[in-house]
Amino acid sequence: MELRRVYNLYQWRVSRIASVLRIGVVALMVMAMLVGTPRAEWPQQTVLLALYSLAALSAFIFAFSPARQSRIGRLQPVAFTVIDVLALTSFQLLSTHGLMPLMVMTALPILAGLDVSSRRAVIVLVCSWLGFVVAGLQDPVMIREMGWPVTIFGLVLYGFLCCTALVVVRVEERHANTVAGLSALREELLADTMTAAERVQRRISESIHDGPLQDVLAARQELAELDAATPEDPHVNHALACLQSASERLREATFELHPAVLEQVGVGAAVEQLASFTARRSGVAITTDIDYPVQTTIDPIVFGVVRELLSNVVRHAHASRASVALGITNGKCHLDVADDGIGITSQALARRLAEGHIGLASHRARVEAAGGSFTFLDEPVGVHVRVELPLRN
Repeated sequence: MELRRVYNLYQWRVSRIASVLRIGVVALMVMAMLVGTPRAEWPQQTVLLALYSLAALSAFIFAFSPARQSRIGRLQPVAFTVIDVLALTSFQLLSTHGLMPLMVMTALPILAGLDVSSRRAVIVLVCSWLGFVVAGLQDPVMIREMGWPVTIFGLVLYGFLCCTALVVVRVEERHANTVAGLSALREELLADTMTAAERVQRRISESIHDGPLQDVLAARQELAELDAATPEDPHVNHALACLQSASERLREATFELHPAVLEQVGVGAAVEQLASFTARRSGVAITTDIDYPVQTTIDPIVFGVVRELLSNVVRHAHASRASVALGITNGKCHLDVADDGIGITSQALARRLAEGHIGLASHRARVEAAGGSFTFLDEPVGVHVRVELPLRN
C-alpha cells in the first residue's frame, strides 16, 4: 500500500514534468516541419501536429487538474507515452529526407526516462527504438546521402540513449522503493509511539481516577458531614470549596490524559467536551463547529492536536475568543483551530523549539507521518491552524 502511494506521488510529479516537455516537443516538430521537410508534405504533417498538439494540451490539463486522482489520471502516463511514440514515428514516416524529424525522435527516450516503472519503460523504449529503426530505414534518401555506416551508427546511438533512459528509470524505481520503505517504517514507529504514549496516559489517568480523585472525594464527603454537624464554619466551607475545585481539576486531568468518550462515541464528542473544559477553566470563549460522525484510527492524533492547540491558546495567545471546526470532506479529516490573540511568528516558533517546547512540533510530525498536513494560515489577527488527515478505518 505504501509503495503504491509513493509510486502514485512520483508518477504524478513526473507526469507534470512530461506534460511541459511534451509541449516543447510539439514546438520542435513544428520547427522540423518548417525547415526540414518539403512543402508538399506539410498538409498531412499539419494534421498530425494538430492531433498531437491536442493530445499534449490534454496531458497538460490532466497533469495540473484534480483528474490526476481519478482512474483516468493514473492511466494518463501510459496512454500519452504511447501517443508520443506513435506521433513521432508517424511524423518521421510522413517525411521524405526526414533528418530533422528523425532528430526530434531523440526526445522519446527523455520522455520515457521520466517513468518510475522499469517494466513499462522497457516496453516503451523497445517500441521507441523499433520505431526509430523503421523510420530511419524506410527513408531511401537519407540512407543514400548518409550511407550505411552513418545510419547504423545513428541506430546504435539511439539504442544507447534508450538504455541510458532505462538506467535512469531503474534508479528512480529503486529510489521510490527506498522512500516507500522508509515511509512505511516511519508510520510503524509512529504507531508504536502513539500506542505506547496512549498506554502511559491511560495508566496515569486510571491511577489519578482510582487514587487521588477518590481520596479527595472521600475527604469532601467527610467534610460535608462535618459541615452538617457544625454549620456556618467558614474554615469547613473553604475546605469544601477547595476540595470541590480539586476534584473538578482532577476529573479534567483524567479526561485530557485519556478521555473515555474518545473510545465510546468518537473524537467529535471528546473535542466538544475538551473545548467546554478549557473555556470554563481559562475564561476564553471557545465556539465549536463539529460534524464528525465516524470513529477511525486517527482519532487519538486529532484529539492530541486539538488539546495542544487549545493549550497554546490559553498559555500563549492572550486571546479572548477561539474556535474549533472539525469535519470530513472528500475522505479527509479537516480541523481548524483559530483565535484572536497576539499571533505567532516563525521566529517565535523556532525559539520555543530551541527552548525545549516540542509539543507542537511533535504533533506536527505525527500528523505529517500519518500522511496529513499541518499549516499555519495567514490571518490579520491571531493564529489559524489547519490540519488535514486522510481517514483510516
